Amino acid sequence: MIRRLARYLDPEDAVLISRYFRWTIVSSILQGVTLAFIIPVLRAVLTGDTTATAGWLVGFCIAAVVSWRVEYLATLKGFDTAGELLTTLRYRIGDHVAALPLGWFTPANTSTLGLTLSKGVMDILALPARQLTALIKSIVIPLVLIAVLLGVDHRIGLIALAAVPAVGALYWWVGRLGRRADAAVNRATADASDRMVEFAQAQPVLRTFGRAGSATDHFDRALQEQARTERRHLWLVLPPVILNGMVVRLTLLGLLSTVIAFAAGVTDALALATLLATLPIINRLVTPLGEVAGHATVIRVAAAQMDAVDQILDAEPLPEPAMPRRPSDATIAFENVSFAYDTGTPVLSDISFTVPQGSTTAIVGPSGSGKSTIIRLAARFFDPQNGEIRIGSTPLPLIGAENLHHMVAPVFQDNYLFSGTLADNVRIARPDATDADLDAVARHAGLAEVVTALPEGWNSHVGEGGTRLSGGERQRVAIARAFLKDAPILLLDEATGSLDAENQQALATAIDGLRRHKTVIVIAHQLTTITTADEILFLEGGRIVERGTHQELLTINQRYASHWRALNAARTWRLLEQ
Repeated sequence: MIRRLARYLDPEDAVLISRYFRWTIVSSILQGVTLAFIIPVLRAVLTGDTTATAGWLVGFCIAAVVSWRVEYLATLKGFDTAGELLTTLRYRIGDHVAALPLGWFTPANTSTLGLTLSKGVMDILALPARQLTALIKSIVIPLVLIAVLLGVDHRIGLIALAAVPAVGALYWWVGRLGRRADAAVNRATADASDRMVEFAQAQPVLRTFGRAGSATDHFDRALQEQARTERRHLWLVLPPVILNGMVVRLTLLGLLSTVIAFAAGVTDALALATLLATLPIINRLVTPLGEVAGHATVIRVAAAQMDAVDQILDAEPLPEPAMPRRPSDATIAFENVSFAYDTGTPVLSDISFTVPQGSTTAIVGPSGSGKSTIIRLAARFFDPQNGEIRIGSTPLPLIGAENLHHMVAPVFQDNYLFSGTLADNVRIARPDATDADLDAVARHAGLAEVVTALPEGWNSHVGEGGTRLSGGERQRVAIARAFLKDAPILLLDEATGSLDAENQQALATAIDGLRRHKTVIVIAHQLTTITTADEILFLEGGRIVERGTHQELLTINQRYASHWRALNAARTWRLLEQ
């Protein structure tokens, strides 16, 4: 545990952990020694030796003051460590997450990340501030008192010592039972949190369609699963805690019975006084032993949060070159690329194609054919398991993340807008952009009419996640942002899906105007976007089954031609009143 906490700190600050640990151990030993003074003090009182009583009381007071001072310093060390953990751990997680590939950010990983940065970090920093201190005291103080009892009467000390293995075995048992249950509780809690946010965000749609009541089903199932895992967790950890209490009570009963039995046969006043003086020590011995299981449970829960932190920190960033290269041009080439996600099911198989600089390639195919995966691989969300992707004859891993991000401007199906103004969200692409720059990209992206319609124009706030804008308006903001970045490569994944026919045509015209100096890969079902492409790739089952221009593919009259006829048919559909 100490080593795990030290891992989260910078090397120069890791000494805080060991320093806290040493001070807490010393503090616990001194508290045990202070309590041990009770035996000679009571023995002197019971035998009527006032001089010895006064001497032992002085020693007790000195030990108490020293113990209090050391405990105070140990507490400060614990809070210093907790404060450093609070500052460092979140920064470490943030810096590490910022270096992870974009493909890492799945819903499961992002929900775990949110829970870890909020509740998880607070549970971890409570370890040195409170929980570890309590556990160390519950172990060290009884061991000191057992050593004292062994010195006073080895028979009583051995009986007390016999309880230690039993408590240790229960500590190990509760840890083994609870670790898996803790992980399940964390997963269920993260899922319930996600469903709660989803339920709240979906209220406008749900109420509009009169489905507000039925929409609680997913939320209810998530809460029920959370309750089920927490009940299972309780039933797993409760028996060892109860058994720990039984062991402690049996130990207390055995020690008291032993003292009483020994006292009954003792005639020497000093020996009898010594035996009776051990009774307060026996009581103080069993109390912290009874708290070990409770402290262990809380620490184990924190350990589960540490597992979540380790899972995040152990996620591997994509390898970066020691000396990043700048591609000679913006030509994109896929050569024998195959890719599968974590499930192991192949998504792309032996994909090869080239998009020359200043050309547009459209990727078409049925749902699940791997179109979006090609866009993500071109933006290096992941590295393929086989094959190579190059820009300007330079493999993506040798370009480096910073160079690649400067070269690529992606627009995906789902686009997130930050809380702030419309101008702030577009200027993310280029913070130094002028108002004239914003107006120019707004015209190309079909955003100009949105700016005009908003009460404060570019200074209008879009709300968290862009909730004050429609889906189509958010899509236009994302397209304008990509245009403003002015990167040599433009990747569009269903970028026109939320736009009306007029804005689709405007965007297609804008893309057509970019072809002379930008490389464009576009996934779209809109006819205007497809027909203007220099080459069309038709994907099916993760393979390119047809390629060519629009007219060439219509001429061979196979899969693409059938797809095209279906699009044209859908274009003429009308809703008729019965």
